[in-house]
Amino acid sequence: MELKFKALCAAVTLSLFGASGAAAETIKVGVLSPNTGPYAVIGEDVKNGFQLYFDSVGNKAGGDDIKLIFEDSQAKPDVGLTKAQKLVESDKVAFVGGIVSSSVAYAVRDYLVEKKVPLLVSVSSADGLTQNLAAPNIFRTNSSGSQTSHPMGQWLLDQGYKRVIIVAPGYSMGFEQTGGIARVFTEGGGKVVQALYPPLGTTDYAPYLTQLKVDDADAVIAVFAGSEAIQFVKQFEEYGLKGEIPLVGTSLLTDDLILEKEGDAALGIITSSHYSSQVDTPENKEFVAAYKERYKRPPTLYAEASYVAARVIHDALDKQGGDIGNQEALLKAISDVSFKAPRGNFKFDDYNSPIHDIYILKVERTEDGLVNKPFHRYENISQFYTWTPEEFMKLPPYRDIADTWVK
Repeated sequence: MELKFKALCAAVTLSLFGASGAAAETIKVGVLSPNTGPYAVIGEDVKNGFQLYFDSVGNKAGGDDIKLIFEDSQAKPDVGLTKAQKLVESDKVAFVGGIVSSSVAYAVRDYLVEKKVPLLVSVSSADGLTQNLAAPNIFRTNSSGSQTSHPMGQWLLDQGYKRVIIVAPGYSMGFEQTGGIARVFTEGGGKVVQALYPPLGTTDYAPYLTQLKVDDADAVIAVFAGSEAIQFVKQFEEYGLKGEIPLVGTSLLTDDLILEKEGDAALGIITSSHYSSQVDTPENKEFVAAYKERYKRPPTLYAEASYVAARVIHDALDKQGGDIGNQEALLKAISDVSFKAPRGNFKFDDYNSPIHDIYILKVERTEDGLVNKPFHRYENISQFYTWTPEEFMKLPPYRDIADTWVK
């Protein structure tokens, strides 16, 4: 598969704007993210990340001016596709970046592959984009759905945990992120004693919290996002479970956008992620300081991944001297990008998804408020973890085996 994929990359030779190969004086970058609706706050971080990076380099790359064009996907597939078409056909963008909703990502994927416009996904974690649906012009700068989950499964085993409970929303995100933990945990000898999947949009978790088999488990694995995460974490404490059994998950459960709203109920929760504002690298200290100065708050993983996506575009254009006419060379320049990002070392695998460190984080209170503090690191983790790409993609998708973890 790797050789076929590389061959496909080499075969993409059509120009973005015709066959002349001439470098544009102004290169346009479309940023597609939700600026209204329930995910607007994430969309704002996407916009901030792109803008902060390009402002830091004078809005230039490869000797040309860079113009960012922002469009609101509303986190709706049909709207996202319409806006992607507008960016490509009317605005003549050379790149599309952003994408928060996985449903939007899948909706625009085929169109952008057909148009051969590079897409740099910075928030959507949909596994398929850089696995079975990988394409030479599709890149990811955040983690795939299960990429941060696999190390969490190993961490639980390393702590001596033997039995866990899974609670997650009953759709692809919940299945992928808990599935990564469950697969590693069960293959290492652990057991899932219970799995509950509340429907998306649940606000009252009492029916689920009251049936948790806490006497039979060592930890509860929960993966929720946004307002659902806030409600679950608070209700977990209200029902007397905090302190009775450890609560662990992935970064969505306590991400920096919602952490203060969760309050002390979040203290002690363990999660896994490729980024936290508390990551101790020189690049992150510089990034956090610049972000705080401009936006008056710490950056989130959404902002950092968008900042990284902007740098990927910049570095590839610099390597090409601003030439966007030779797409084969441009895509290779993107795939070859490697640098020290705020999160740490960053590079792409052969399917255009990052290889980077995954951190185990604990919610603590500091003088700056609640933070996700890294205390353990798994180095150079790919979306395929310890499997080869061929082995991993032959495994059944997590969404298809969500109901099989409990034996």
